[in-house]
Amino acid sequence: MRIHKCLALFVFFIISQISKADDQPLLQSNGVVIVTLGEKKIINEMAVFPQGGIANRPLLVMAHGNGSSGPKEIQRWIALAQQHHFTIVCPTFLSAVRLMHIPDDAPYFKDCLNWIKDNLQYDKGNVFMSGVSGGGYAVWYLGTTRPDFFKGLFLQSGNFAGQYYGLDISGWHEKPIKLIWGSQDLPDIPVQNQNAVDFLKSEHCTNYSTEVIQGGHHGEHPDLVVTWIEQQMSTPPSSN
Repeated sequence: MRIHKCLALFVFFIISQISKADDQPLLQSNGVVIVTLGEKKIINEMAVFPQGGIANRPLLVMAHGNGSSGPKEIQRWIALAQQHHFTIVCPTFLSAVRLMHIPDDAPYFKDCLNWIKDNLQYDKGNVFMSGVSGGGYAVWYLGTTRPDFFKGLFLQSGNFAGQYYGLDISGWHEKPIKLIWGSQDLPDIPVQNQNAVDFLKSEHCTNYSTEVIQGGHHGEHPDLVVTWIEQQMSTPPSSN
């Protein structure tokens, strides 16, 4: 009987250790770290590069579009992050598919930011968030809730759906927001971005800008994001 109890305890210990190991960050051969947060282990994967972050350098949180994920999205950013010496973090959002998933993403997003603060080195005065296509939902409805964490927001062909889920832009009256889309973009994207601009105007935001990429299609422009971030870093802080 004692042997059976000891064996059962041993099996329980092994299983518990495997479970714990599954929750640990996984370092890939290209230097990307995969972090699993929340209960949905595949859906909630977050990709980070480089491991541990870079002290005193910018950090970018990038929201992927529909059909992608954090681990897929980060592949577009590794070379730029190496060249320009910044940390890139790509969570996996359900809301990239539908805005209705914002309430599901909110606690996950909170966990992501807490993990970043606890595990990465970066310049806390230069943290930015960007999103492409459906990733615009995460930027508008999650990123705007943390003006204390983010210095600026950059939307790339981003989706916008108005004042849903208590969208509050009050913390962004003077913080920089950039919206870009392509001249050959999907037909609804210019309309959604104009709605976003009208909303910013109605809320008396003063530090937003727009750009139409001539000949551009629906998609992201990592090089433009990085250039904009570096411009924001060189801009002196407001006197207010």
